[in-house]
Amino acid sequence: MWCIAAHVAWGAGRDVAALSLADTVAAQASSPRVDYGSGVYPGGDIDQRRAFLKHVRDSIDAIPFDTTRDDDYWRRCIVNGRWSFFTDPTAHKPGLLNFASKVYQFYTKAFNNYDTAYVVGIKPPWKIMLKNNEWIDTYGGIIADNDMKVFMHSNVYSSVGFHVSYLGIGYTYMFDLDNVFGGDPTRHSKWDLTFATSRFSFEAYHSRNEGEVTIGRFGDYNNKRPANVKFNRLSRISSGFDIYYFFNHRKYSQAAAYSYSKIQKRSAGSFIAGFLVATQNVSIDFRTLPDEMRQYLPDGPQVYKYHYRSYSFLAGYAYNWVFRPKWLFNITMAPSIGWNHSFSDSVDGKRDMLAFDLRGRVGLVRNNKHFFYGVQLLVDAHFYHSKNHNFVNSLEDLNITIGCRF
Repeated sequence: MWCIAAHVAWGAGRDVAALSLADTVAAQASSPRVDYGSGVYPGGDIDQRRAFLKHVRDSIDAIPFDTTRDDDYWRRCIVNGRWSFFTDPTAHKPGLLNFASKVYQFYTKAFNNYDTAYVVGIKPPWKIMLKNNEWIDTYGGIIADNDMKVFMHSNVYSSVGFHVSYLGIGYTYMFDLDNVFGGDPTRHSKWDLTFATSRFSFEAYHSRNEGEVTIGRFGDYNNKRPANVKFNRLSRISSGFDIYYFFNHRKYSQAAAYSYSKIQKRSAGSFIAGFLVATQNVSIDFRTLPDEMRQYLPDGPQVYKYHYRSYSFLAGYAYNWVFRPKWLFNITMAPSIGWNHSFSDSVDGKRDMLAFDLRGRVGLVRNNKHFFYGVQLLVDAHFYHSKNHNFVNSLEDLNITIGCRF
């Protein structure tokens, strides 16, 4: 700290620095002195020592900062931690830094501009978060032409980890608790990538599950009551992306509820519209079930595969409710409709059919000065509809987050 102070004093005013140092020495000389460790501090109690250290810090901070817009201004700003020069059009910056500044200013003006009466940005550039993620897959519907109803769900998968980000760049690392503590091999995985501005949001995702599921309903088996039979011959791979536009982008912020990079000051909502592309590959092999269950299957194949890709237009509504200061509740619903293209290995072969998908989320956030807490529930459901089959697979995702900004 003293090295930085000396460097700044040399460029900004040696006389002021000398005066501050003289004041410090005079304060030490006029106070009783006691030994404390390897240093000498004025006063005999902790309050006097804190007062002395505060005086030293204030003396350093009092050294004037040279705001002359010369070629070295950007260097002095970096040394003193004054990063506002990056967006200051009057400040000279070297080539690459100047280019990055212009790109950032264009991006902010075109894609991240808010009405500050409703949405404000976060000044601290760093965020660190502890995250807990719980998710479950569900499967259900009617298979074959005899209206056999089936419902299954996976186990609840848990993971914990952390996320660190600077401005818009971040890194997340999660531990699979089932693998770490249970010793089970990892046969499920999930990742997602989200990028949001004031005008639009982009989300890409991929998830895989080859773990154990529980059969709840299996036609007329067990008199149509829950079967609760464990089954491990189901696999699912789901991937895709969607992009949508916020029509009321000046007053509504999706990032305030799910990225913690903005703060919604007043309640506001927005209609949303966009499109999605999603690929589903669900394979169910009933051949390993006990005979007393397989007898309820319809005649024909005992392996069902739903492998298709959706191309859909989505439309919906999102709302941020600021029901108390520092509290925010969000609900977002975005159903979509389009067409499915099934692949040749699918249960109906290669064909086109109507597509219907649903993406919904609910979020609750509390912001303090530097800390924030959030709970999010996300649902991603995909429907397969043909003459003989009505099948849906969905993922329900719960996130709990504790973080701080600095």
